[in-house]
Amino acid sequence: MRIPLEKAKRLLAILWFGMGLVLFMVMVGQSFGYYGDRSREAWDWFLPNVVPTLTLIIGVLVSDAQGKSDRAGDVDRFIFRLALGLSAIYLAAVALTVFVVPFISEAKPLQLMKTSNTYLVPLQGLVSAALGAFFVNKR
Repeated sequence: MRIPLEKAKRLLAILWFGMGLVLFMVMVGQSFGYYGDRSREAWDWFLPNVVPTLTLIIGVLVSDAQGKSDRAGDVDRFIFRLALGLSAIYLAAVALTVFVVPFISEAKPLQLMKTSNTYLVPLQGLVSAALGAFFVNKR
């Protein structure tokens, strides 16, 4: 089964930008006091975990808006669901690290961020692969 490409792109963008905005706002709030004079380290962890994928999605949307890419057609529903599901799992893992785990763990927040890369890096790789498959799998 297939799904309209335009709809699939829109849903992925809504997920990434919606969750990205929430995480960004939480990070801004936590920068005032929670991380103290080490907030730069928290941002150095956060930005590489979210910005590359947001940049990819913006690039695709801008290319569509300028008529430089194929907006018509459809994509395999399984590939889309895989990309959407892995994205949701990845963003939930980032969210847990940012605003849940620090309040239920005795470890220091910046140490938790460093430790979280153990599971976030492989997840990010899977998300990138799924998004890559999604963006090239069209008819």
